[in-house]
Amino acid sequence: MKILIVYATDGQTARIARRLSLRLSRTNHDVRLSDIASLPRSVDVYAFDAILVGGSVHVLGYQRRVKRFVRENLTALQSRPSAFFSVGVAIASRSAKERAAAQEVPRRFCARTGWTPDHVEVIAGALAFSRYGFLRRFFMKRIAEKEMGQPVDTTRDHEFTDWARVDAFASAFARRLERRRRAVAILHPLPDEPLSSGASLEGGVP
Repeated sequence: MKILIVYATDGQTARIARRLSLRLSRTNHDVRLSDIASLPRSVDVYAFDAILVGGSVHVLGYQRRVKRFVRENLTALQSRPSAFFSVGVAIASRSAKERAAAQEVPRRFCARTGWTPDHVEVIAGALAFSRYGFLRRFFMKRIAEKEMGQPVDTTRDHEFTDWARVDAFASAFARRLERRRRAVAILHPLPDEPLSSGASLEGGVP
């Protein structure tokens, strides 16, 4: 099956998207991976059998291009298997309240856009302090310390992604696609191939 994976540019979100692409490719699927900003307008999303969309959480919201992609392709997303993976650090919080809030962010996003994906996966991201400017480093440090309940060293990057969970998400989605393929095959079996002229049922020449 042909799978489209799109995401909004972000260091850790891009890494997660690449990991999903690799895992799904290993299950004999034809995967196209693209940053939404680099996806040509000429690409026909209806040509894909399944679509995964990824975005990272910034101030309880996602990048505008994630919202735009979902709204512009809502019919396609609703008519085939789809999944949304939300990346952020709050899901790695020590606070159960903050973890619950992190689960709600993608649900609210889907509700506002009218999209009902088959699966929503919330994945812990990373704090890439080495790539942040002064102001973003300051605010991300405050947010992280609130989430983690302890001081955060801004002189290095911190990765919280559970890669085994990412792999499990990819495997579960691949199994969903296989079940769908089998169901479609049962409901719409291919017609029997007609015998070629002069061939017997045993495959020989009469």
